[in-house]
Amino acid sequence: MSRLVRLVGAIVVLGVVAGSGWWLVGRGAAATPQATSADPATATGRQTAAVERKTLTVKETGAGTLGFADTYDALGGLSGILTWTVPVGTVVTAGHRLYETNGKDRTSLMYGARPAWRPLGPGVSDGADVRQLEENLKRLGYTRKGDKINGHWDTDTTAAVKRWQRKAGLPVDGRVDLGEVIFLPEALRVTEIVAPLGSMVGQGGPVLSGTSNRRVVSLKLDAADRSLVEVGKPVQVELPDGSIVPGKVSSISKVANTATDERGNTTSTVAVTFALDDPTAAGDLDQASVTVSIVRSSRENVLAVPVNALLALREGGYAVEVVDNGGSGSGAAPSASPSAAGSAGASAAPGTRTHLVRVEPGLFDNGNVEITATGLQAGDLVVVPS
Repeated sequence: MSRLVRLVGAIVVLGVVAGSGWWLVGRGAAATPQATSADPATATGRQTAAVERKTLTVKETGAGTLGFADTYDALGGLSGILTWTVPVGTVVTAGHRLYETNGKDRTSLMYGARPAWRPLGPGVSDGADVRQLEENLKRLGYTRKGDKINGHWDTDTTAAVKRWQRKAGLPVDGRVDLGEVIFLPEALRVTEIVAPLGSMVGQGGPVLSGTSNRRVVSLKLDAADRSLVEVGKPVQVELPDGSIVPGKVSSISKVANTATDERGNTTSTVAVTFALDDPTAAGDLDQASVTVSIVRSSRENVLAVPVNALLALREGGYAVEVVDNGGSGSGAAPSASPSAAGSAGASAAPGTRTHLVRVEPGLFDNGNVEITATGLQAGDLVVVPS
């Protein structure tokens, strides 16, 4: 029986990093398989590939959804008949109106973590809502040098409010009645008009709903693979048109969701979101399916050969068949380990000699494998199947 067995796909699969049955739909790689090249053994149909020094990377890929981060409701605060709203698709930023009641009363957006809970104006007590309003007025350019942003309503605050009201076409009274301003953490991208025109609003129900204007990719990650991601870790996102854009992990849920399918199989996942480095790269796509690739492991500046150059030794371990220098029987002395010495120096073709070199396989990368060996260097030729 021959001492060697040429590795086939089943053996290669066993060599790939274990434990990768997570959110995968496929596997990518940073390096492409090395194409075989002709050498003196080609006359008999045998081909070779050069040993290369390169970086090998194993990536996990998963199916994600491109959309927008977070959802918000713009609640009714001004009582009356709804007579106008911004159109769906509008991105409303601080200082701009959201909707109108009774043909004249307007509700505007401001940025803040706390909702409005009282009218604001001269004589109001200090509070976080006053400070939120002051911060918005300063951001919008309606305050003056020396105005204090401290949560205390003074004459400077009244003057800044009037400047904003005049610019926005609102009644200029220096006060902000409850419902005239809705505080949300960020700009609102309107996705739905919840209350129809002509309906009565003002009881706290939603008038508009929407999302932020931040592009994100969301993905459900098997909870067992939580350690594969961390906030800030770089990823690659393949868009529906095939283009690949870089991104980073932006958030990871601390709560796992468990679901059971119709066969009784239970899965536990955590929600992970990824931010694109260039949000404009995704255009106007929303709820589009994308593929996220994240590096599982990487090895830099290692020797690598095509996976099918590996030979399984009967006594255990692996080797590669190296073409002797010169290719005419006068090459270097065989450098196979003693366990493979019986096959060292076997002819690949008349006048061409080869020898075995024992190797230790490392990282597998989409048709390439890292090897550690004594007596091999970049540029050496190894025999591969034709």
